[in-house]
Amino acid sequence: MADPQVDTQQCRQMQDQYAYTMENLPSQPNGPAMPIPAYSTIHLVMFPAAQEYFDKAHRRSTKLKSMEDVMTYYKLIATGARCLEAVLKERIQPYVECIAALWYCEALFTETKEFDEAEEVLNKAIALAARNNLHDLKFSMLHLSIRMLATKNLKAAQKLLKSCLRESDTMQIASWSYTFQYLSVSLHFAAYEYTSVIATLRSLYSCSSNEIRYLAFLTSALVALRQNNPSQAGDYLSRAAQCETDYSRQYIPQLVVMRVILETLATILLGDVANSEAKLKAVHECLDGQVQDQSGRWTAWNDDGTFFLFLPPGTDGNSYLPLKFKWWSQSEVYVMSYLISGIVSVHSSWDKRKSSKYFSEGLRVIATEIAGDDSPEAPLMTITQAADRVDFYVTTKCYILFYTCLERFVRGDWSSEGLQALVEAVKSVPAKTVTTLYPLILYISGLFFQATGKLPSALEAYELIRRILPQNSELSIMASLSMIIIYRGDLMRNSEQVSILGSQLEPFITNSPNNAIKFSWALAMAVDGSQTGIDIQNNISGLLMAARDLANSQFTTIIMHLGASIFNEQEKKESTAMGAFLSAKRTRDVLWCWVSGNLAAEMLRLSGKDLMAEKQYSVNKQIYSLVDSLLNSPPPL
Repeated sequence: MADPQVDTQQCRQMQDQYAYTMENLPSQPNGPAMPIPAYSTIHLVMFPAAQEYFDKAHRRSTKLKSMEDVMTYYKLIATGARCLEAVLKERIQPYVECIAALWYCEALFTETKEFDEAEEVLNKAIALAARNNLHDLKFSMLHLSIRMLATKNLKAAQKLLKSCLRESDTMQIASWSYTFQYLSVSLHFAAYEYTSVIATLRSLYSCSSNEIRYLAFLTSALVALRQNNPSQAGDYLSRAAQCETDYSRQYIPQLVVMRVILETLATILLGDVANSEAKLKAVHECLDGQVQDQSGRWTAWNDDGTFFLFLPPGTDGNSYLPLKFKWWSQSEVYVMSYLISGIVSVHSSWDKRKSSKYFSEGLRVIATEIAGDDSPEAPLMTITQAADRVDFYVTTKCYILFYTCLERFVRGDWSSEGLQALVEAVKSVPAKTVTTLYPLILYISGLFFQATGKLPSALEAYELIRRILPQNSELSIMASLSMIIIYRGDLMRNSEQVSILGSQLEPFITNSPNNAIKFSWALAMAVDGSQTGIDIQNNISGLLMAARDLANSQFTTIIMHLGASIFNEQEKKESTAMGAFLSAKRTRDVLWCWVSGNLAAEMLRLSGKDLMAEKQYSVNKQIYSLVDSLLNSPPPL
């Protein structure tokens, strides 16, 4: 999510403004000189020195290879902080003291754990700013104070935030009202308080700035996706698109890229393959268009992912006012785009191995970014930001490896190499993320055990998922479906367990927004052994129509293949088998083309059409050579 930012850039701008004012003071008129307070100007030396030390440290943060490098980093930070301390010890103007205090406390907060010292200095400076009507500086320091307090006591931070929001509204300082509202969104979002997030965002839907409304709708869509409500996310995204202007397309590419990525994720969660492909194409066109554009907006994308939204002229009585936010960097956008592209392509282009190529490219970018940037133009970031960046990449690597395993399984490659690579990668993931990845590892392990005949191990993995996750989560539902399939099989038949799992699952699947999950459930129930032949045939016919509506070629082929085995009339069996073959051929699904082709040839033979059957057998032999190369060739990793 895009987070609101208030940082030392404002401090530096205020510092420059102060230096200019001091250099251009009007000369004293003739006559007795007026007494001038003896304020120190030490900050004119110490501020640039502090900035230089901080920049040197932050440029090293992505390439710290040893403890010596880390110690050098912290020595530079400490030296910069001492420069600011030296300023605070002098008798300086209130304006300068507030700047130094804000900068100093920001450094303590982001670089150290000295929160108590930072709070003491900050509280004193906030009171000083209030006495001298330095509203911008006061609100900047309160913003920092809220973020510091949130790390220890979220409720106290939210209470202080409400007070600041009321004050900025009373003073009619719109820029700070919006800043505090987005800070409220960030705090509630981090605490998974999604109802409060939406309540805060609603007040931004009517903002006079298109861009502020745009981001509010995008954030609302993200909340809807987090709550597994892709349909509602689609509604928010439609409203976001209505806010898109030529200005935002030209100067704020982050909003446009964010929208098309969220639209693609929403269609994936809906199980809508056709729309997923269309939205993915929009993502590619958007990214390609940004790169090829000559306006410079793509190259101006900040390395740290920050961007600005502007309040319209007249707000607070000023010209355009910038609000600073932080999202992904360009590299992070590309990595996530490769991951999403691979997920979508598994459904439709696995025969061309597009998904493997996307996943491979994502892993390549991740390896490059984790290695660090040794160039003099390396992005400036704190050691914490650099660590968070690495955590993002190693976590995304695990997701890519998870979907790489799925892609291999779709191709019939049941080797354990991909699973072992995933388990190894998880060892580098921060502890707070392992809890999220653990159910995914259990699920992919369950699939592996199920396919390779280790059914007790598969059941154990699926049962663990059901214990860890809520029963209405998609992964828990899929684990339960897999357990039903195992308990229906001859090796571990257990009708009682099938009945129990089925009764538990049905209400969750009925309320699921994912049509692919509903279809999978209907497919599992279509031939549960309790129905007559006529009922099963009717179920198959209904599922065939549903599969076509989903635009899922594999679902369509599977249903037609199943129907050819179940229908009574030989003519219908033959036509359905040929339909399955043609469906797989039309979508270039070589594996199912071969499987359904063999069934079609057999149906033709049983119908007495020996010549046509021989032709089909001949075609199947040619297809098998492709199947063999696909299943036995190593993936391009």
